[in-house]
Amino acid sequence: MPKLLYFEFRRIIKSVFFWIVAAYSVVWPILTAVFYRVILTLEFTDTGVTLNKLHLSQGEVKFFTWFIAIAFITELPKFVALFTCLHLGRDYSDGIVRNKIIAGHSRASIYFSYLITQICASTFFCVVYIASAMLGVAIAGIGVDVNGGEMFGRFATGIAVFLVMTVTFSVLAVIFRKRALPIILSILIAMMSNAAATVIGMYNTPSKAYDDYISLRNEKLEAMAEEGFLSDAFVKKVEKDYGKDKLTGIPWKIFHPVYVVSPIGFEVDYGASGFTSLMSGGSEYITTIDYSFSIFYSDESQDLIWQNVNMSKVGELENAGDIIFTPDSLEKVDSMHSDFNKLNGIYIGKSIIWAAVIGGWGYFVFQRKNMF
Repeated sequence: MPKLLYFEFRRIIKSVFFWIVAAYSVVWPILTAVFYRVILTLEFTDTGVTLNKLHLSQGEVKFFTWFIAIAFITELPKFVALFTCLHLGRDYSDGIVRNKIIAGHSRASIYFSYLITQICASTFFCVVYIASAMLGVAIAGIGVDVNGGEMFGRFATGIAVFLVMTVTFSVLAVIFRKRALPIILSILIAMMSNAAATVIGMYNTPSKAYDDYISLRNEKLEAMAEEGFLSDAFVKKVEKDYGKDKLTGIPWKIFHPVYVVSPIGFEVDYGASGFTSLMSGGSEYITTIDYSFSIFYSDESQDLIWQNVNMSKVGELENAGDIIFTPDSLEKVDSMHSDFNKLNGIYIGKSIIWAAVIGGWGYFVFQRKNMF
C-alpha cells in the first residue's frame, strides 16, 4: 500500500488537470469576492456609475466570508468529477491496473490507494478554495470574520459532505472500464447535487417540531375558547382538520426521510446554495436554524382562526399575548431550533456512513471485476 500511495500521489502532482483545478480554486473565489465588493457599492446616478464606500455590519462581514468560501460545495463538484474520472479512467486504457496486479499488489491495496489519494486531492482543492476566498474578501475590502473560529467547524462539515461525492466519482471511475460512462454519470451527479439538496433541504423541519407546534397551538386554542374568543366547536374542528398530516403534506413525508438519512440538504441548512441563499436568506450570518416561522405561516388554520375570533373580547384582555398563538409563542420551544454545533456532528456522521457504504459497494464490485 505505501508504494502504491506514493505512486498515486506522484501521478496526481504531475497531472496538468490537477493543477488546472487547483488554479481555478485560487482564482474563482477571489474574483467572486471582488465581484460582490463591486455589486455592494455600485450606484447608478445621472452623472454615471460610481462606487460608494462599503458599509457592512459585523454580521454581514461574517456572512460574506462564509457565503463566498463555502461556495466550493457548488463550484468544485463538476471539476472534481472530471479530474477523478479522467485520472483514474486512464488506468484501464493504459493497462496500469493490470500491471499493478501482475506486480503482486492486492486488489484491496489498489482500490484503497485510489480512494485515499482522491480524497486527499479533493480535500486539497476545498482547503485552497476556502483560503483563497478569505484572501479574496480581505483584498476586496469586505473583511474576514470566521466568528471566533466557529466557522471552521462548518467548513469541515462542508468538506465531509463534499467527500461523499468524491468517493462516488472514484467508485464509478474504477468499476467501469470505459471512461465515457463514469464521466457522464459523475457530471450528472455533480450538476444535479445542488438542485437535489435545495429540494430536499426545503423539507428539513423535524417531526418533533411539528408535534410540538400542534400541541402548543391546540393548547392556545383551548385557552382562547375558555376566554370566549372562539367557540368550542370551532376549536375541535381545527384540531381535527389541521393535524400533522395536513400541516406536513405529502412532499415532506417523501423528502424528509431522505433528508434525515443522507447528507443531502447541507446547502439549505448552511446557506450554501450560492446566489439562491443570498436572495432567500438575506445577508446575515445565522447561528441557529429557526423552524417556527415556516411552520406557523404554512399552517392554513391560522387564517381561519382569525376569521372566527371574537375581536371585541381580544381588545378587552390585558394579557392577550399570553393566550393568542403567534410565532413568538414558539421562541422557547427547543425543537424549533437547531444548533450548528449539533448539525456539524450529524452531517459529518452521515457523510462518513455514506462514504463507507458507497466505498464498500465499490470495493465489492472491484474485487470481482475481470481485469484481464
